[in-house]
Amino acid sequence: MTRSTTAHKTLLISAFLAPLPAFAMQSDTTNVLLLAITLGGFSLFNLLLNGLFYFTGKYHSRNFAKMHTLIAIIPAIIALFIALIYFDTPGAISMNIGVIIVSIGLSLLPLQLNLSATKAPGKHSALIIALAAIALLIAAYYIAPIAIFAIACAHVALISQADIKVKFLSLSALAIGYGYLGYWAYQILQYS
Repeated sequence: MTRSTTAHKTLLISAFLAPLPAFAMQSDTTNVLLLAITLGGFSLFNLLLNGLFYFTGKYHSRNFAKMHTLIAIIPAIIALFIALIYFDTPGAISMNIGVIIVSIGLSLLPLQLNLSATKAPGKHSALIIALAAIALLIAAYYIAPIAIFAIACAHVALISQADIKVKFLSLSALAIGYGYLGYWAYQILQYS
């Protein structure tokens, strides 16, 4: 085999392999991006909750870490079913599977944090979580789905053994958060 035939075969093989990513998502591009951005946003805010619960000592309890993991993995499992059912092209499925694997890995983080959590919840832990719920509600004023995370923080603060101020903040955050979600759902139903 001469040098020119080897170069010719290499060029031919690279020409066949090079356009594959360009044709991988012919009609699914918008759906792939929507699923990836949604799951990525959920994972980002879940990481914020992981840090909040770790530094307030909530992961000292193994049951709390398991429950947080089970709740956090639900969107990734739903996204897996959506990817397997609705996407036709191999490129769209493989890209979504990659995003889903990363999301599942980040959802399992509370179990690992539980192993290194030595700090027990302090007397101000519930107050810090309730204030985080209020801060998330302020962000939810601009981006309504963030209210889901505010509601989660408010529920955690409410079930903690706390004083009346924390219970008031938690119940206020829950009422406002559920109101945001209800209005958001109403808007979606009205315009869809």
